[in-house]
Amino acid sequence: MCGIIGIENNENAAVLASAGLLTLQHRGEESAGITISGREKMRTFKAMGLVSRIFNEEILLNKLPGTVAIGHVRYTTSSKSSLINAQPFQINCIHGNISVAHNGNITNFSKIKELLLKKGAIFNHTSDTEILLHLIAMSKGSLTDIIANSLRKLEGAFSLVILKDRTLIGARDSNGFRPLVLGKIDNSYIISSESAAVEVIGGKYIRDVKPGEIIVIEDGQIKKSLIYKKTKRQTSCIFEQVYFSRPDSIMFEQTVKEARVKMGEYLAQQMKNIKADIVMPVPDTGYFAALGFSRTSGILFENGFVRNHYVGRSFIKPSQNLRNLTATLKLRPIGEVVSGKEIILIDDSIVRGTTSKRLINVLKEAGAKKIHFALSCPTIIGPCYYGIDTPSKEHLIAANNSVEKIIKYLNVDSLNFLSLDNLVKACSSDNKKSDVFCVACFTGKYPTKISKSA
Repeated sequence: MCGIIGIENNENAAVLASAGLLTLQHRGEESAGITISGREKMRTFKAMGLVSRIFNEEILLNKLPGTVAIGHVRYTTSSKSSLINAQPFQINCIHGNISVAHNGNITNFSKIKELLLKKGAIFNHTSDTEILLHLIAMSKGSLTDIIANSLRKLEGAFSLVILKDRTLIGARDSNGFRPLVLGKIDNSYIISSESAAVEVIGGKYIRDVKPGEIIVIEDGQIKKSLIYKKTKRQTSCIFEQVYFSRPDSIMFEQTVKEARVKMGEYLAQQMKNIKADIVMPVPDTGYFAALGFSRTSGILFENGFVRNHYVGRSFIKPSQNLRNLTATLKLRPIGEVVSGKEIILIDDSIVRGTTSKRLINVLKEAGAKKIHFALSCPTIIGPCYYGIDTPSKEHLIAANNSVEKIIKYLNVDSLNFLSLDNLVKACSSDNKKSDVFCVACFTGKYPTKISKSA
């Protein structure tokens, strides 16, 4: 999972792109980068680490002059965590200088790479994004045609921002797996992974980029908007609303916060026979579901954890050892809140189970009497091939164990999952939009063909 942003026709393009990336930091904490153009020669600056540590005033004002910028924050899914794979990727080809930032996972990457190698392509990265640059470099025609023809060859998930001279281009795969929105600030257009990044930098959310759409923007005007490819139905990742996206972002005509509150309300209805003294969230993504649960059940809402905000998100760490350490450092229980209490503990999901086990252990050590563990999504039984770091079933606790075994492993009194029907209802602003989600991680049924090497 990654975060991308693009802004054009703005004298403060690099500063605004940096602020947007800071807003999208939750989508990737390993590396960050910005490409700038429109005034001098195209430049790209990227480094490992957090946005706030990379883009200081000296870099933004003196090393990144220009009026058009794209940016990227990265969390590794399909390639090695290293600076060489940090984005944006910039090339100089027959079409000039072009830079690309990508969120998603191209599932036919290996097949296309093999064909490109036979044509003499030289690869400098291990990221799947690089094949798009090679396809662009080998294509002929107008810029829009080149990009459209290149994207038609790709399968899987890709939301993109592309920069050439003063032109900003946004594109989304025809299934709409990953979010991408269009916004505006004054006479400048913005393309971003989430609407929150648009609004934080002072812009206004206009609409989602449509599945299969390419938008070409230059000098404060949308020069072209076209659908380069159609599919039978949209299949946007529902896990965006469960975990990844910010609660203040808009998805499917409601905020993610609203969706999470409804998840908690439906959970409370499913668990109406379970009694407890308090309901408490695992911060931060469990917060609004716990709030909804409390409102519906009448059980007292309590914050029973103190969070260390100087520690990042544990799920998006590149190794299990780092995830374990992060979980331990991030949350500590408040003894007077949990001691002697029967608790309904709300989290967004259980993927590997290691983080949940650690948190439950510290609650028991703090004196919790009973713990009923509730998740605001169904059991995750299938790996994701579209940009989330669950590449094989062996990492998924629910794919390899019964509920009874998981209860024993976690040392909880009950384990409760939101039903798929209720999750879909929570994430839909109306029933008309109930058939637009990818739920493959819960069902094992994938909306696209998956190659063996994906």
